[in-house]
Amino acid sequence: MANALFSTVSRISPVHISNKYVTETVAPFMGMLVKGTTQGIKVYSDLDAVADDFELYSPFWKKARAYFAANNEASSLLAVTFAPGTLEPAPTPSSVTATPTKDGAVIKAADANSDGSELSADAIGAVMALKKYYFAGPQFWILAEFDDEVSHAISNFVEVQNTGVYVAYSNDATKLQTYADNKKTQLLTLPVVDDSTVEMQDQYNNVFDAAYVGAMYGRKPHSATKYALGDLPYTQPQDRYEFTPDDQAELDKYNIVTYAYVLDSPRITSSRTAAENMHIDIILGWDWIQNTITSRVANLFVQNAKQGIPYSEVGFDSVINTISGVFIDAGDLDIIAPELDANGSETGKPKYEIHHVKPGLLPKSYETKREMRGIETKYYPMGMLEDAYIENTIVM
Repeated sequence: MANALFSTVSRISPVHISNKYVTETVAPFMGMLVKGTTQGIKVYSDLDAVADDFELYSPFWKKARAYFAANNEASSLLAVTFAPGTLEPAPTPSSVTATPTKDGAVIKAADANSDGSELSADAIGAVMALKKYYFAGPQFWILAEFDDEVSHAISNFVEVQNTGVYVAYSNDATKLQTYADNKKTQLLTLPVVDDSTVEMQDQYNNVFDAAYVGAMYGRKPHSATKYALGDLPYTQPQDRYEFTPDDQAELDKYNIVTYAYVLDSPRITSSRTAAENMHIDIILGWDWIQNTITSRVANLFVQNAKQGIPYSEVGFDSVINTISGVFIDAGDLDIIAPELDANGSETGKPKYEIHHVKPGLLPKSYETKREMRGIETKYYPMGMLEDAYIENTIVM
């Protein structure tokens, strides 16, 4: 006997609802998280617009000023407001006692079920807001005011995303020594300056992260940053940052980047992000490839919306050719290393590989679901030379 409760419901008055999605036409390069009373989002195109919502010389306004000055107001700024939040603890599955890992270790379900309840209310609120607005456009994220727990929560969130970079900036370098495992977090430090007077605020105003990101705008997605950004607006290397080798070595130990004098000129001292040996040009390069593949393949489907892309070799080839075009363009931007011939000479072509399974070799269920699977890509990133180590042998 059929269950009447779960029987098919017949329409009495059919209604068709059409949803219209409006995409933000301005893609802000940086997103700044600021604590407030309610969660929200707003895009600012210049400093005058920021002044309508934030007091002059407030932390958000000062960082916005440095950001806009560094990119000549060429890129908008996204403000994401977060409010303190709470999470309901997720129940531990009673039917699951252990989960084997790849290395054979066993994790109890209670240990594996992390719900973030150990975070502070501000950290939870910041991640909730970031999760909601993460794909609103920014490549870089910063905090208006540094908070240790909030900063770590953001760093951990960004680390598991496909794209994006978090810039953690603190005047206390010791607070930046615990991000070593998160390769997509860049650590910046400068000593704090007393900017309680307007005169001092117009010289030093503790905005190294915003000025840095602003100066990054408009650069190639893969380019060296060490020594290259020059004099950043509204922030200067403080006097005690004329480093001795020991001073610099202490920061290098934790991949902490700073702003010091190099040959009498203020320069960024490193391009490294938090994880050892991972440089920001590599991160930005792979972000450019992933984002561009996503947008171009999506556009391919839009262009062929009327007739569709056939589930055949012709259709598969159209997707593969689109992806290949991205890698070729990435080679022109020096994101991908050049291919070498048998003699070790550059061929002038980027070194990448794309492999895919022919449609006839895929399970029939994929065709039924109209899913193209089995695409694998590989490329070799182009590195940037930043240091030269010379060993001299003296023959007596």
